[in-house]
Amino acid sequence: RELQMLIMRKRFAAMAMVVTMLATGIMTGCASGSAPKEEGKTTEQAAGQSVDAGKQEEREEKAKLTLVLRAGSYTDVMKNLAPAFAEEHNCEFEFLDLGFTDMYQKIALDSQNSEGTYDVLMIDGSWLSEFLENGTIVNMSEMGYDLDPDFIELATKGGLDDGGNVYGVPFYGNVMVQFYNKQVLKDLGYEKTPDTWEGILEVAKKAKEAGKEGYLLRAQAGENILTDIYPILLAHGGQVLDENNNVTINTPEFKKALEFYMTLKEYGTIMDKDDIVASVQSGNGAMSLDWPGWYTPLENDTSAFNMIPKKVGENDPEYPSSIYGLWYLGIPENSQNRELAMEFIQYITDAGQQADSVQYGGVPTRTSVYENPDIIAQSPNLEYVYQALKEAVYRPRIKQWTEITVTLGTELDNAVQGAKSVDDALKDAQTACEQIMKN
Repeated sequence: RELQMLIMRKRFAAMAMVVTMLATGIMTGCASGSAPKEEGKTTEQAAGQSVDAGKQEEREEKAKLTLVLRAGSYTDVMKNLAPAFAEEHNCEFEFLDLGFTDMYQKIALDSQNSEGTYDVLMIDGSWLSEFLENGTIVNMSEMGYDLDPDFIELATKGGLDDGGNVYGVPFYGNVMVQFYNKQVLKDLGYEKTPDTWEGILEVAKKAKEAGKEGYLLRAQAGENILTDIYPILLAHGGQVLDENNNVTINTPEFKKALEFYMTLKEYGTIMDKDDIVASVQSGNGAMSLDWPGWYTPLENDTSAFNMIPKKVGENDPEYPSSIYGLWYLGIPENSQNRELAMEFIQYITDAGQQADSVQYGGVPTRTSVYENPDIIAQSPNLEYVYQALKEAVYRPRIKQWTEITVTLGTELDNAVQGAKSVDDALKDAQTACEQIMKN
């Protein structure tokens, strides 16, 4: 494991430096009270006389907060809401808009430096355990921060350590939901997606017969395919790890879930996330899973959200099947602007800013925002997001989760692509993930 991390650091160190240098700095024009000041310098007036030393003015340098953000609507929210904070605090921002993997690598690499480049981090909930163990992020509770009860309680858990200390503040309420084209389903005789996975499969078959892509998937190796299968696995009563963190991949439940997923694939097609959204919007595709961070339909949109089925068949037991993809805001341990960074996090996650964020594609994490009728009128599909946020499932909170995601996702892809049988792929994934957990 250490060797793998060393290789990764060397491989990406140069890339991280280049991206950091080239990333577009959006200056919104924040100086804290302790910001450094330039020494007053004697300047010449228009008449050529020097300014009296007693009347010299010190020019205050603006502090700069550098934010590592997930590119997309998440960043749109920041860029639209940050200027008011910048003006009030006389500071400026640099926003680094990055992809998922690039974010993780840059945060991990920069955490090795004694003085960090970054000040505010968007943190995927699945990274938190690793970042805690490696000392990557600040204990905000020790800085005096307290979560107020307006945050959706279950959504806060992913930002806390076992002692309840806050390391991440819920910023973007990403949670998996069903996404469908209203007209396509109506033409097939449905008002919305069914509440069982067998019903979803039936709709997919009918849509395919009607010349549509029934069910759209992101069946690419790694995180994409694992998150695609995860809700189906949960509905089958399966898990990747049990409550004692024992690997539970080579099991009857996992096998049934993977085989069901492969059947769904026969009535749809594989796309990346942007193409999935476009296909469902246009009516070429009937339905898919969706993260609100990809797209949240508005009131008169062609598409809509629904809850993910909690059971396979009508008479089967129900299990919570939506998964969290929450984004938290945290502060690097080696940030040079901790206090100002915490002020900004408090600002951007308060109820007023969360309500304003909806117009820019924001997905709130506060109860009061979802229970505001004006907000729901503006974006009715947030009702399903709110319901999902109150009952979703966290992926295992272990430091090895990133490595397990890559390993398991590779084997799942082997099965879906026909490179291995389902039995062999699950057996090999079980063995490899057991070894990861032992290490």
